[in-house]
Amino acid sequence: MAATVLTNVVYPVNIKRNYVRHNSPGRWWDSLYSWDSGFIGIGLAELDMRRAAENLNTYLTDPDDPHAAFIHHGSVVPVQFYLFLELLNKGLDQKTSSLFYQRLKGYYEFFVGRRGSSTTNSLKSNLLKTWDYFYNSGGWDDYPPQMFVHSGQDQRVSTSSTTPVVTTAHAIRIAKTMRMAAGLLGYDADIPTFKNDIEIFTSAIQNHCWDEKEGLFSYVIHDADGQPWEHLYHDSGQNFNRGLDGVSPLIAGICTTEQQSRLLDMLQDPHRCWTQYGLSTVDVSAAYYQSDGYWNGAIWMPHQWFIWKSCLDLDAPEFAWKIAKAALEMWKREVDATYNCYEHFLVSSGRGAGWHQFGALSTPVLSWYAAYFRPGRLTTGFEVLVKQCNADSHGNSIEAELLTFGHTDKPLWVIAGMNSFGSYRATWNGEVCEMRLIHAGVYNVAIPSKSKGILRVEKAK
Repeated sequence: MAATVLTNVVYPVNIKRNYVRHNSPGRWWDSLYSWDSGFIGIGLAELDMRRAAENLNTYLTDPDDPHAAFIHHGSVVPVQFYLFLELLNKGLDQKTSSLFYQRLKGYYEFFVGRRGSSTTNSLKSNLLKTWDYFYNSGGWDDYPPQMFVHSGQDQRVSTSSTTPVVTTAHAIRIAKTMRMAAGLLGYDADIPTFKNDIEIFTSAIQNHCWDEKEGLFSYVIHDADGQPWEHLYHDSGQNFNRGLDGVSPLIAGICTTEQQSRLLDMLQDPHRCWTQYGLSTVDVSAAYYQSDGYWNGAIWMPHQWFIWKSCLDLDAPEFAWKIAKAALEMWKREVDATYNCYEHFLVSSGRGAGWHQFGALSTPVLSWYAAYFRPGRLTTGFEVLVKQCNADSHGNSIEAELLTFGHTDKPLWVIAGMNSFGSYRATWNGEVCEMRLIHAGVYNVAIPSKSKGILRVEKAK
């Protein structure tokens, strides 16, 4: 995968009358793919920080650009913000971080419907939709409710009236990321705006999307006045959103304790979303599940990456490891058999499918390998900002200054990759904190939420 990501480069690609080198999902395609390229950047961040930063910069524009808030093609999934957080946590310098923050701020304003001609927040529910810019809400081409919205089978359901959950969920998460970055980089005046947006979008999801009967978050149909009307149901009587869109508020970190428990149960249920190969994009118990679709009936890496990172913030580090382990084992089996880097994997067999030299959405395998098998590596969820980290490359010790932004009394978890020889202890501001062994030398470490401090992991004396 490292070789594929590093060499899937095309030249020239023209952006705003300039020619650039460009990382593409596969060299077969020489065009821009916004969300694919965000994951290419996340993969590059494990290999070459400079190239990862260049990748991010390719998709950003100047704050006062009158023509484009960001460079876009394809699914409007704001992975650039997740890449930005990865770069911050890996020690991106202050000057470059500030430049990216200013450019991402314009991107953010468009995404939430406030900049220029943006139509993402055109309804009265404050639930967002990006159908005007691309047919695909979350990158999942044949995701069942998305296909139904575009089908025209029900005159009440259309791109002008119906909202997915995932878009608003990502808006909340990227608002939280920008709020964290604003505090770190000295843009304190921006923090109230992000805080207000988080509250507004959280209320919108909680007030209009939760389906208590089904235990998931629903697509919402709006009436002619733009008011939220009803949830989108399938002819079978099931909610149409049995799948990874229906659990996306976990990524936003806005669920109640009960909601979180029910959604995590759904994800871990082997009769619903969990398979021996990882998370199925669509709940296999759904009446509209198919075994031979592109996404419907397949395992993909990107949304598993979002859920994996979120599990570290949701007091579910064991499930995070389960996701990563299943994906890495499936990946290894296929590469050993074919030496190909595939797009996705079939639920029915675990075999690879799609393009055979694919980086992009498959790059989370690099993140999972680094987190669990690379000594001297500290990995966090979305609610932890690494201000500074000093790690021995041999994995004998890690010392990091962390800022945490959790909202519960439960701990946040980080992954500490240590040398496999010896035993270790972890302290948070000098106080011993809980460690759980994952495998030789690698630990889940619990730290308090809503605080800041120094984490030290070192050999026990």
